[in-house]
Amino acid sequence: MANREYKSDVFSMLLEDRARALDVYNAMAGTAYTDPEIIEIHTLESGVSLTVHNDASFVVSMDSVLNIYEHQSTYNPNMPLRELIYFVTIIKKLVENRYLLSHKLVKIPTPKFAVFYNGEKTRPEREVLKLSDAYENQSDEPQLELICTVYNINPGNNEDLKKRSQTLREYMIFVGYVNENLAKAKKGDKDYATAIKDAVSRCIAEDILKDFLLERGEDVQKIMMFDLTYEKQMENAKREWYNDGAKEGAIHQLASFIVKKVKKNKTLEEIADELEESIETIQPIYDIVNKHAPKYDVDAITAEVLEVRNK
Repeated sequence: MANREYKSDVFSMLLEDRARALDVYNAMAGTAYTDPEIIEIHTLESGVSLTVHNDASFVVSMDSVLNIYEHQSTYNPNMPLRELIYFVTIIKKLVENRYLLSHKLVKIPTPKFAVFYNGEKTRPEREVLKLSDAYENQSDEPQLELICTVYNINPGNNEDLKKRSQTLREYMIFVGYVNENLAKAKKGDKDYATAIKDAVSRCIAEDILKDFLLERGEDVQKIMMFDLTYEKQMENAKREWYNDGAKEGAIHQLASFIVKKVKKNKTLEEIADELEESIETIQPIYDIVNKHAPKYDVDAITAEVLEVRNK
């Protein structure tokens, strides 16, 4: 199972810095602002990632634009719904001290939604996702719409955008070095901790995200090792699950993973794809997880799965 979370965390950490957020904004909007103080950062706790994952959003005061940016290393068609939730969360905070029953129109920043994708699967250079595509009853004139543009930032895609943004360009170089070293580690050439540390050291030596990695390098390495450790645990859990005598710990681990993905509105097909397993293999736990909505008590789910398996 390929690591799918650490990239999002590092990207979010990058955009916590106003100067880097402004760099990405200028590249996206075609502006040339130089004062990072015009950026107001909003931190969103997604609560659905395997690690602490903060999606980046910020308001550019001069343009009155609310930008919500997210990074994805796994294609997700539910991004418009996720970004609608983020938008409502932020707007509630922005207007909480304003009188909405006033005869005066309450102004809010203009929202813009973007996702930066660099997963392993081939995707278009740029694609548009719409909230209305998820409506069970389709309409030619949906009364609520949200449009989210997905930018593929893998090598060979949106190169002009990356040329305009040093942050995006250097971030992709960093990810490339990490993936290169992890591939060597999987062959046994080096351990994961050394692979990650070497990638960070190489970037610093080559002046790639140098200031960021000098300041947050230890955090970056801890996040990556946490995810890689979790990934290994999931592999062990999967192997045990396929045996007739699946252990409770393995089932609990798989159930916890599936609960996280269900809360993220991922489909059975998407979860099976992330686990790199067949739908038939994952469906028994998936069905029981959905029976326990909305509380999703993992202990209760585990107990029910064990009961079904032991019949």
